[in-house]
Amino acid sequence: MTEYPQTAVMAVADMKGSASRNDMGRRWARQEMYAWLEQALGSAWTACVHLDRGDGVLMLWPLSVPDPVPPKVIVSGLLRLSSTAPTGPHPPRLRVAVNIGQAFQDEYGFVGAGVDETFRLNEARVLRAALAQADGPVAYLLSETVHKTVVGYGYEDLDPAAFHPTVVREKESTLRAWLHVPCEDGIAARLAAEGGEPVERPADRAGDAPRPPSGVYLNIGGDARISDSTIAGRDLYL
Repeated sequence: MTEYPQTAVMAVADMKGSASRNDMGRRWARQEMYAWLEQALGSAWTACVHLDRGDGVLMLWPLSVPDPVPPKVIVSGLLRLSSTAPTGPHPPRLRVAVNIGQAFQDEYGFVGAGVDETFRLNEARVLRAALAQADGPVAYLLSETVHKTVVGYGYEDLDPAAFHPTVVREKESTLRAWLHVPCEDGIAARLAAEGGEPVERPADRAGDAPRPPSGVYLNIGGDARISDSTIAGRDLYL
């Protein structure tokens, strides 16, 4: 990466529960994490610039290089983590945040608002809760820019209904984001709805059919609720 700010696709993958492992367990889980990322990302892994975080990794794909990796390829590769997870008695589980933003590289590593935002997304309470409550090996939080650029583009292999809008408030940042928990959509829908103020889906924006006015809000046992015209529950999202 050249020594000036440039736009990059960036992702942070962080392991859940690393502190509960002994040193040998941490080493094993770290090796499994890197092998897992390499397998899921394929050729996109060799194209990324990455910085080890001990129990996680920061990955960047500059969009200004002569042959940049398309954001769709990167996001699709990261989404394959859910189907390529390692097996074993205590396999690693990952929180994955994906963003597109400005980055700067110097002799110490990477810096920039885009990098900070990616870490804020990865540290978000809604993403931590999603992985804690899910049975699967990975939970994702996509920035608004990634969602608009990739999911909202209309690729047939990406289901927009599987990504749920929320608001992340971490430290000094307030970020619009989209939560995805593979094969456990009810968890994602419920936690995203609880995460903050309502966020419009693309179909709700100007030029489309208007949203119904705000209505009644019910909380039933913490697992189901009706908010505006949305019904969400642990196992159901309509």
